[in-house]
Amino acid sequence: MAAALVEIVMQGNGEVVAREGPADLTVTIVDGTPPVVVLAGEVDLATAPQFEKALISLLIQGRDSLAVDLGRVTYLDSTGINVLMKAMKLCNERGGKLAVVAASERAMRVMRLLNLDRVMPIRQRDPMP
Repeated sequence: MAAALVEIVMQGNGEVVAREGPADLTVTIVDGTPPVVVLAGEVDLATAPQFEKALISLLIQGRDSLAVDLGRVTYLDSTGINVLMKAMKLCNERGGKLAVVAASERAMRVMRLLNLDRVMPIRQRDPMP
């Protein structure tokens, strides 16, 4: 079982919220248009719910388009891919889009193997700090 880590989330009003979660993944939300969900660490069966919760919370707030920064992801399994695909579907249903704005080589390799680069916008740039 992974050790607990405090997850720091900056909300749109500048308020910082701390939550406990698995130490294998850090999720940070950077407010903007669209908001960017920045992941660092492993996205797997144990940590994907934390990732999904961040995406769903933004959709509940009325955000139609989302960006996901995978630049610091060290491991991405099918559970994480499933979260991305569900979020993309929800964004599309609302008339928005989900885009990956940075992807580590490991994450990109998985997405290419699954041809996700053909169905999901992926813009390579430096990961957010």
